[in-house]
Amino acid sequence: MKLSYNEATAKGCSDLLTDLELCEKAGFDYIEIRLDMLEEYLREHTVGELAKFFKTSRLKPHAMNALYLYPEFLSDSDDAEKQRELMNEFLFGCEVSKAIGSHYFIIVPPLQRDPLGGPFIGDKEKTFADCVRILSKLSDIAEYYDINLCFELVGFNRSSVRSISEADRIIRAVNRKNVGFVFDSYNIYLNGRLNDFSQLQAVEPDKIFAVHLISGLEVPDEEMGQDKRCFCDRGVVDIDNFLGNLKKTGYQGMVSVETFNPDYWKQAPQQVIHEAFQTLEKKLLENKCI
Repeated sequence: MKLSYNEATAKGCSDLLTDLELCEKAGFDYIEIRLDMLEEYLREHTVGELAKFFKTSRLKPHAMNALYLYPEFLSDSDDAEKQRELMNEFLFGCEVSKAIGSHYFIIVPPLQRDPLGGPFIGDKEKTFADCVRILSKLSDIAEYYDINLCFELVGFNRSSVRSISEADRIIRAVNRKNVGFVFDSYNIYLNGRLNDFSQLQAVEPDKIFAVHLISGLEVPDEEMGQDKRCFCDRGVVDIDNFLGNLKKTGYQGMVSVETFNPDYWKQAPQQVIHEAFQTLEKKLLENKCI
């Protein structure tokens, strides 16, 4: 397996240029680029400069992060301006990906994004139909750019797709070569504190395009969320169980560190990225994944 870094990990204390330099120095194989940090980078730099960096660096781009869907997207009832805004975001990511040699795009199912707004309100069958429709249409566009779409379930109750089985049903229905999964250990755990990851073995193994290896802090259920993510050598997620089941699928691709923990953002990016690499490498070595 290959070691990857997701820019959310030091988002509050770093930028893309810094992340590129530090990830190269740390020894990461891949970096996942955040769209907002890419836009900030392009205020003073060019896509050509970014492409040149990757052409001469051992560090390579993996997935663009991320496109957040909403239920009506690309439907007859979609709001034209809202659709245009999200589609422009997607096309922007695809255009840059094509220029720099990235071939993956993280796609997040509809969420109720306000942490204080309560659970996602929606019917599972409608969610299934919405996600199949959207992924199918995005697949056609992504194919032109040689992009694979990585569908990411999120386990908390503000998400419309919370389990591996729900995500698997959607991916099988879409049935496109360039539509698969990104599996995030903490996002799976969020669904009822799930620490049995055996369901990973039920999906089509060649549909696993990316993996995020993350644990989380021990907090009450009502406080669980993305800001409680932590490095994989600590916390409440059974990382060994996750990696054991992942290995049984035959997966040999990238494994990425993605936290949104504001405590990490108070540190120097050098410290955050160094620790991200060290903890990821140690856990992968312990489980004979590298």
